[in-house]
Amino acid sequence: MTSKTAIAVLVVVGLSAAGAAAVMLRKPEPPPTIALQPCEVANISAQCGTLEVFEDRGSRRGRKIGINVVVLRALGSATAEPIFWLEGGPGGAATSAIGPVSQQYLRDLRDSRDLVFVDQRGTGGSNPLNCTEIGESPDNLDLFYGRLFPPLLIRACRQQLEQKADLRLYTTPLAMDDMDDVRAALGYAHINLAGASYGTLSAQIYIKRHPGRVRAAFLVGLATTGFKLPLPFARATQNAWDRVVTDCAADAKCHGAFPDLRTEFDAVLARFNEGPVQVEMRDPATGRDRAVTLEREAFVERLRGMLYTTFGARVIPIVVHRAFLGDFHPFQTMAARHRLGGASSRGAYFSMTCSESVPFITEDEIVAETRGTFLGDRRTRAHIEACKEWVRGDVDRSFLEPVRTDVSVVLFSGDVDGATPPWIADQAIANFSNGRLIRAVNTGHQVSGPCTWELMHAFFTSPVARQLDASCAADLRRPAFALEVN
Repeated sequence: MTSKTAIAVLVVVGLSAAGAAAVMLRKPEPPPTIALQPCEVANISAQCGTLEVFEDRGSRRGRKIGINVVVLRALGSATAEPIFWLEGGPGGAATSAIGPVSQQYLRDLRDSRDLVFVDQRGTGGSNPLNCTEIGESPDNLDLFYGRLFPPLLIRACRQQLEQKADLRLYTTPLAMDDMDDVRAALGYAHINLAGASYGTLSAQIYIKRHPGRVRAAFLVGLATTGFKLPLPFARATQNAWDRVVTDCAADAKCHGAFPDLRTEFDAVLARFNEGPVQVEMRDPATGRDRAVTLEREAFVERLRGMLYTTFGARVIPIVVHRAFLGDFHPFQTMAARHRLGGASSRGAYFSMTCSESVPFITEDEIVAETRGTFLGDRRTRAHIEACKEWVRGDVDRSFLEPVRTDVSVVLFSGDVDGATPPWIADQAIANFSNGRLIRAVNTGHQVSGPCTWELMHAFFTSPVARQLDASCAADLRRPAFALEVN
């Protein structure tokens, strides 16, 4: 070794030692903090605050975004673990559900527990990714009843939102890490999770990424990591429709008013065999009827919105019957009332689905899952085309692996759920060693009624899922079918 080589080695060793010392001396990241201020949300006194996090959590550099947090403090002393509400969507804002969650779903639990609502990144007050127009407003008849997810509008939405966000970074795992920062900032060692629809998926991701933090979880309308939204919608919607036909036939009033429901529906669908259909609808801008070009994919997608819940499905027989007679005004009214995605952040929706589910859908799955359904394959294929105009986050196939946990979990599943069908929960329950599957009869994709709320209360009070008395779920009734539309 020459003297120059020896000097070089000493320099390198010296630099390495200095680097190691720097690493050893580097201060640990300070715990997250959040300052809550008194506020009022949905006419309820609360505490509100914003937790700043890095948009790029991996590099911890660049843009910071604010995570919107609302806490409803326990009405008495907070002696028990809080409950975090996880909203559906994807793209729904947790804080938008404060009214019904606090006054209905979790009402009695607030005596000794804080209720916490965290708007997931990209939703609500957390750097929301909202597009001005992508064809989902019923006020724009031509777009709302035209082709689904027009590519030019999806592209424009992406370009608009890229001015304020790196759309690759609005995925569920990152959002659940944000939520754990909120948990730490609020000083909770352990929390409970209550969620519906997509909120059940985010709850599972939280449990997986932050083991040991969750005391119990009550999940309504289960979506799993392998759900591959929107792939299951076709069979779920078909199941909900078939049950409407069966239940209407068994109901004297409904059958008397609509004795040929399935035949009339098939006849309406047949009108689309040659392409879109011209129908008369009331223009919200003028208050007058005008001709509208109704695409088949829009027609069945709007019916899907009605079939989500039993409250929406109750109008299906009269909507179909009147459409058979050539009157699409009831369809228009109910399509606007039960539209999907209207209150959600569609930018967040695409950032999640175009990263976490759509890339993993295969052609064979599309054929198998949509064959023989009236929804068909267009909903899935339109979504796939929309994702070609979006960006994809760093989510690999391992995301699809089932979440397995020994956390005490209740899966509450409606047998006529038109979005997350009951067989999803049937398959998933084996992954929850301390889980309980409750099948609710005559129930759709909904968190409604005293049965669900009382079960939540009993479970979070004593989270032993297998000891829960769920007999009320076997006695639920479908709302009466509507014989007219207001």
